[in-house]
Amino acid sequence: MSTAHVDVEKALPLWNRFNNVHLIDVTPRDIPGCGVGFVADNELTCQEDAPSSPPALLRIPRNLVLSQETVELYAKTDKQFHELLEAVGRKSARADVCLFLLTQKAMHLAPKARGVRTPWTEYIKFLPSDVPVPSTWSAQERRLLQGTSLEVAVNAKISALTEEFEDLQEQTSEHPFWDDFLWTEARLTLDDWFLADAWYRSRCLELPHSGEAMVPVLDLANHSSEATAFYEENIRTDEVELLLRPGARLNAGEQVTISYGEGKSGAEMLFSYGFVDPARSTDTVTLPLAPLDDDPLGRAKAHIFGRAGTVELGRTSGSVSASTTASASGDDNPLWKSPFAWLACLNEEDGIEFKVLQDTGGGRELRVFWQDDDVTARVHEFEDLIRDHPLADVFGLRVVMVVEDRVSSQLARLRDENDDDNHHGGSTSAPVVRPACVEAAATLKEQEAKVIEEALRALEEQKAKLLTTEAVVAYLGSKEISPIEQAQETVSNSSDEFS
Repeated sequence: MSTAHVDVEKALPLWNRFNNVHLIDVTPRDIPGCGVGFVADNELTCQEDAPSSPPALLRIPRNLVLSQETVELYAKTDKQFHELLEAVGRKSARADVCLFLLTQKAMHLAPKARGVRTPWTEYIKFLPSDVPVPSTWSAQERRLLQGTSLEVAVNAKISALTEEFEDLQEQTSEHPFWDDFLWTEARLTLDDWFLADAWYRSRCLELPHSGEAMVPVLDLANHSSEATAFYEENIRTDEVELLLRPGARLNAGEQVTISYGEGKSGAEMLFSYGFVDPARSTDTVTLPLAPLDDDPLGRAKAHIFGRAGTVELGRTSGSVSASTTASASGDDNPLWKSPFAWLACLNEEDGIEFKVLQDTGGGRELRVFWQDDDVTARVHEFEDLIRDHPLADVFGLRVVMVVEDRVSSQLARLRDENDDDNHHGGSTSAPVVRPACVEAAATLKEQEAKVIEEALRALEEQKAKLLTTEAVVAYLGSKEISPIEQAQETVSNSSDEFS
């Protein structure tokens, strides 16, 4: 992890003693290029088929875990914080934990003590003053992400965080205690809110029983694609434990690492942790997909779908893949996944219809029908719903063309270097672009370009195959229009927030 506010090696042992945290055979150390991490005090081994439980390296009482539940419990002990949570909280686990972290930081910045102190009041000093996630990059550094799947996502994240902070300022203006404490005494700024969000995203773990949570001390463990340890929640002892992975063998002084998650794409890793691990990151790309321009049903489709439309591409063993494909092509090898594209490409004359009906409570709701059947509950399954339709191949061709157009435009932007050069221009007043940002963005671009290029080749093959099917030839012939002209009655798509 990144450099902390205080010397972790010197100060953490005292915090551990006060809070009943136990390190066993490992010690936090400043590791070159990695920040603070754990190293083995002596040789550590765990047999692959050991009959007993793996040896524990760290034990943390569960009452130190910071989750949305923890925040609610804290609100019961601190009347002022309860007031703040009522005013601006309970929107999400992330927002509530970030609000808690912000108030804990304010306790250190304000000249006089306020609020009920917790173990996190002191532990926050061990959190890094900088987390290199793209939402904290400078505008010049964010330009490095041009053409990647993160370009729009990071801008959307920044806009969302800014809106949250402005709302916090507005709401606290009606609460004199917090208005004075946060903005006059502690002098918190937008950067502090960005940092709290970065702390949460980069250190949040998914625990089996506690859910999304930050775990003090455990969050010092660095990531490796060949992790030597893992964590689990022990309900019997009411602790979170760091355990040596079966088959692991470490010499004294070697770093103890964990995995930050299997199957994360390079974009996900960079978005949440601030780095890309080429050895572990799956070769996947998720692109936003908006309703087609000039589609009179576009707004209804976006509303009924219930989430942002996307196209998901992936590579497995060197070939593009995903969990579903254009079934109409007859290709057994999955190529891409885009439930929204199947909905977006259907027209009224095909048999799709939207109705506003009265629900059982007397309200009105939008429903979608396919071939006169109410399929609102299956709105993400149109690929299956159209499978037996006589024009299934025609619908499949439309979808392939829409996806191909979206993927092609993304590749063109990824290759456009006009806005992505001279980051270290000759002007002495030019903003400094950190080498780590350059490296991370370059790794992501290389990874995503390979996925997109292979996806385009696969889509072109799929399109060519569909254009020769009997249903497509007959349909296009009846329209007296060339296959390409018919298929290209689509428009370019804009982007939505990264998820």
